[in-house]
Amino acid sequence: MLASFDFFIRYACIGQLLLLVILLLQQSAGKKLPAIERFVPIILAICFAAFLLLTAPFSPRTQGLARNVLLVLTDATPFFIWWYGQYLFDDNFRVLRWPRWSLIAVGLLTLWHCYYFLVLGGFGPYHDLNHLAGLVLMVHLIVSVLHSWRDDLIEQRRQARAWLVSLLALYFIVLSLVELSNSGLNRNHLFMLTTSILCLVISTATTLIMFKHQAAFAIQPGNLLAPAPQSTHEWQSENSAEFELYLRLQKFITEQGYLQSNLTITQLAQQLHCPEHHLRKLINQRLGYTNFAAFLNHYRIEEARKRLITSHLPVLSIALDLGFGSIAPFNRAFKEITGETPSSYRSRHQV
Repeated sequence: MLASFDFFIRYACIGQLLLLVILLLQQSAGKKLPAIERFVPIILAICFAAFLLLTAPFSPRTQGLARNVLLVLTDATPFFIWWYGQYLFDDNFRVLRWPRWSLIAVGLLTLWHCYYFLVLGGFGPYHDLNHLAGLVLMVHLIVSVLHSWRDDLIEQRRQARAWLVSLLALYFIVLSLVELSNSGLNRNHLFMLTTSILCLVISTATTLIMFKHQAAFAIQPGNLLAPAPQSTHEWQSENSAEFELYLRLQKFITEQGYLQSNLTITQLAQQLHCPEHHLRKLINQRLGYTNFAAFLNHYRIEEARKRLITSHLPVLSIALDLGFGSIAPFNRAFKEITGETPSSYRSRHQV
């Protein structure tokens, strides 16, 4: 009885995932989308379907090449979740900007992963190491999502990151711990039924959120200043409270308040005497920033450019004066905006 209900849930979930793939293909048709945005959600749907088939209570279990293919996809799922989660919730995440050696290492590891599961059948210590690596990535994803949660200025994306990625990550953490424990719990019929129900809930929630908040996730990147969508006079007459907040924010910028060290959006809202969600909406929808760090760095790096040319202070001193806690985040922010390091910028412009 449990096995029959389990099969029904699994096939319903696979049908839903197939429908999701078709909808994603239809939506991406004719659009110039990044490869990760076009293909990774489809790959993730296929990986989840492979996991449902691999862990189904078949008797006897799937063997041979079919099992190996399902293993390749199933054991790659945490890596694709981490990749896509970073892409959605970190505006500065760019795989192609990684050092060349790391890209080569990822490519070699991918080839080994395919060979190990397709040819060797997944028998050996690497299988456990793969589960451990997936566990580490899921923990890292949760930490990074929570760490940048307050900086996110897009309300829909903040709501989605609060539970969607955490739910997916926590699910795979539990699954990885069960696999690593060798307790045999993953062969228990009740446990298998529970995982299939969770997969159905997760796939349904993911589908709903992706289509409900698709516009919020499409804003990439958010480092440039966007013009207000209407004239100042229209804005002032239609929403005087928001316009007054905008004037206070401009005064704050003029007085270089953005140079305060460790400034958070909560602290800025307190200084401007306004609710935090009003300030988020203003900076996002009126000024065009998707996260608070990009808003601060826009003005800080502009000031850094001037100081690097006009002064002979060390780069570290300039970074600390601009509100950066250390040299590393200053260098990253400067290169992100200008395309070069502070030292090279100074040597190129300073006579």
